[in-house]
Amino acid sequence: MVLGAVLVLVGAFVLYRGVREMLLVRRLRRDGRAVAGTVTGYERRSPGSRAVVVSYPGEDGVIRQLTSSVSASVPTMRIGEPATVRYLPGEPESAWLDVRRENTRTVLLTVIIGFGFAAGGMALAVKND
Repeated sequence: MVLGAVLVLVGAFVLYRGVREMLLVRRLRRDGRAVAGTVTGYERRSPGSRAVVVSYPGEDGVIRQLTSSVSASVPTMRIGEPATVRYLPGEPESAWLDVRRENTRTVLLTVIIGFGFAAGGMALAVKND
């Protein structure tokens, strides 16, 4: 019963994060400022996986860097390739790489994991009753 409750709470938190990310991506598409960036490198993550690093100019002219939230053994973008970055005016920390495939994958994966934990927790709670 306790494990079921913990899994439901973890699932609710992960689901909350996924919905929050989805709303941020929608807001960035609607109100965000799109700027041209360039892939400048890769950040090593788990063994054999790399995330894309993009440099882009902020509204103050300062060059900033954004590391993709998705990593892969074969990055989807090559160094030197152009990349669009979106951020909310006055909030450069809200920047996201504007790649629909990547954004959809990140948000959907988070929501699915949240539902999975919540469903598993509910199934355990009901089974132990």
